[in-house]
Amino acid sequence: MATDTPETIDAAVLAFCATVAPGVPQYVEVVPGEAARVAYCFDNAAAAVARGGGEVAHGWAIWRWAGRYFEAEHHGIWRRPDGTLIDVTPMFYGQTRTLFLSDPQAVFDPARFRANILGAEAGNAVAEEYVALARERAAILNAYGEPGVAHAITPEDQARLDAITPRWVELYAALERGEGMLQGA
Repeated sequence: MATDTPETIDAAVLAFCATVAPGVPQYVEVVPGEAARVAYCFDNAAAAVARGGGEVAHGWAIWRWAGRYFEAEHHGIWRRPDGTLIDVTPMFYGQTRTLFLSDPQAVFDPARFRANILGAEAGNAVAEEYVALARERAAILNAYGEPGVAHAITPEDQARLDAITPRWVELYAALERGEGMLQGA
């Protein structure tokens, strides 16, 4: 697993979050709801609201691959009637808490896909190049609709992807080897 819930809310986490939305992230306990499914956070949160009241809290799950990069994923959790936040979506890797950045402006709309937001760890040139290429790839692919849904891609865009992908894969492998990391990260 590359990205995970950040261990602490340090200055680097706060700096990344400031590029995503105003506010301060907070840890939220993961307590999977009845019949909740991995990756269906908005449906899971809506089901929790239907069962127990409250509302869906919209925002971003914050992930970190320490020393490499951050990722913000559009996310919804349950705000119970007493105001307590609970992440009712089971995590793919079994995390027991989520770092959640509230963003009331990021309301879920099934007709509007919100791409993940990446940011390189400061001082990691390999991660900076990787993130730049990942953003470029995402801009091309996201123009075709929701990820995972088959769409015909134009030959021009396929050529752009073909030009980017080898270097992107090479950089990912370098990140796996720990290249570009600052000492102590």
